[in-house]
Amino acid sequence: MKSLKILAVTLMLAFPGRLPAQEPVQLDLVSSRRMALEHAQSIRIADAQIARAQGERQAARAAWWPDVSASATAVYKKQEIREELYLPTQVFNPATGELVPNVAMNPITGEPILGPDGNPVFNTYAYLPLDLTLNGIVLAGVTAQQPLYAGGRIDAGNRMARIGVDMAETNRLLREGEVIFATDQAFYQHLAVGEKVKLARQYKVLLDTLERTVSDSYELGMCNRNELLKVRVKRDEAALQVQKAETGHVLTRMALCRILGLDLDTPLAIRDSMETETEPWPGVDDLSPDSRLELLLLEKQSELAEQNIRLVRGEYLPAAGLSVGYNYLGVGLDGMDNFTNHGATLMANVQIPLVTFGERKGKVKAARARLDEKQLEMEQVRGYLQLEMEQARLQYRDALLRVELSRRALEQAEENMRISDDNYRLGMETVVDLLTARAEWQQAFSENLDALANRNIQESNLLRIANRLE
Repeated sequence: MKSLKILAVTLMLAFPGRLPAQEPVQLDLVSSRRMALEHAQSIRIADAQIARAQGERQAARAAWWPDVSASATAVYKKQEIREELYLPTQVFNPATGELVPNVAMNPITGEPILGPDGNPVFNTYAYLPLDLTLNGIVLAGVTAQQPLYAGGRIDAGNRMARIGVDMAETNRLLREGEVIFATDQAFYQHLAVGEKVKLARQYKVLLDTLERTVSDSYELGMCNRNELLKVRVKRDEAALQVQKAETGHVLTRMALCRILGLDLDTPLAIRDSMETETEPWPGVDDLSPDSRLELLLLEKQSELAEQNIRLVRGEYLPAAGLSVGYNYLGVGLDGMDNFTNHGATLMANVQIPLVTFGERKGKVKAARARLDEKQLEMEQVRGYLQLEMEQARLQYRDALLRVELSRRALEQAEENMRISDDNYRLGMETVVDLLTARAEWQQAFSENLDALANRNIQESNLLRIANRLE
């Protein structure tokens, strides 16, 4: 006996038990939506697009302000300069009191004497020997350029950048609605299948109880074996339904975990229940395609195309600008003082396109065609959105009617099953009638769960179309 205890302890140490089960994640519809929005890649992409559009708008605003730049160039090169220069001289003219070139004159003609190179010959020249060494040159400056008029391109660029930000923000709202709707679908499907698991297990318990009752009756000779076999067949079918429901529950849990960004094996605990009584959404009759985000995006694209026409036109209109600068030049020399020069400059620039050989006309025509294309596309999509809205409205109303009809069917099935139970106990019905009544109750219960889930999904779809999902 002692050796068996030692063996048991050894086996426990060698093969430890399983780790504690992972705690299920508590979820309701609100927390599921929040987790899905935090995980969705489409939302992250939309956020990046908003950041890009905001950066482009900031860059477009900067075009109104001067462009200030600084530059500096330094060249070091040691170069010796040795030359002998003969420079022209000047003499004083008593008549005018000024210095005039000391040019040799022809006494006969009175004209300056020209050398072989065609230049005047001077009476005397100044001798200037050069012996310098160039050490380097430094050139530095600061320039500010301010556009005064750019043919409306700056204003058009800023408007396009602002429209781009609006489009990026609208696109994010559209992506949010899609993510929330997908989350609602997965949430309600998982919730409905979970209720079906409970239903399948409850139905199996009923058949287990009935199987024991019929088995006892068979042992007492109160029924034949055929009835017992029919009950056992139905019980086995119920066990298979439990397995299918549990498998479906696992698959819907995995689908919901994927949307929420959780591991597929993460256990979930749903705190919500399938509501059986809810008021219809009051805005079902007030839907209009003009409020659709998809249409708003197309309207923004049309505005963008309209501003693009202004931008293209501005490329071929006169442009004017002003430039202010300050420059410094320094030259390092050996043999004499370093040379420096600095000062401010002011420059105005005007550019007027004259002939483009049809380029301007062609580009403006293409920009106008782009605007017409977006407007026609908007009208086309408006019809599609109107059709989708009407379909969603009708599907929601059908879902409400389906809930009401399935609820009535469930009430009738419950009453029919109760009457069949009583009649079977009194011997007024066969076991086949009882099994049929219980199967009809289970089917009615399952259809009611499907109707409730479909109603919630259709309402979520309607809210998505109306931009009311939060």
